[in-house]
Amino acid sequence: YTKSEEDLLKSEFRLLDVDNELFLPILTPIRLLVTSQDVIHSVFLPSLGIKIDSIPGRINHASIFLLREGKFYGQCTELCGQKHEQMSIVLNGVK
Repeated sequence: YTKSEEDLLKSEFRLLDVDNELFLPILTPIRLLVTSQDVIHSVFLPSLGIKIDSIPGRINHASIFLLREGKFYGQCTELCGQKHEQMSIVLNGVK
């Protein structure tokens, strides 16, 4: 979930930082399998060049290979329902 404004620290971004971040290893091939249970979502991580749709009843896949450590921000780009603007993702590349 996106952090509420009351919970944000000064160094965090409004509507981008989340309470549970995703940690993935760098220099390792990673295959993403994406699906949905309710409506169509579309995960967009612009700094990684990834945009993948999650569709109920289907499995989409993508491959990533992180070259550097860092924090990458993304959001859902589909109008998937209530609080759509608060569907954020934070991916951390770690050693």
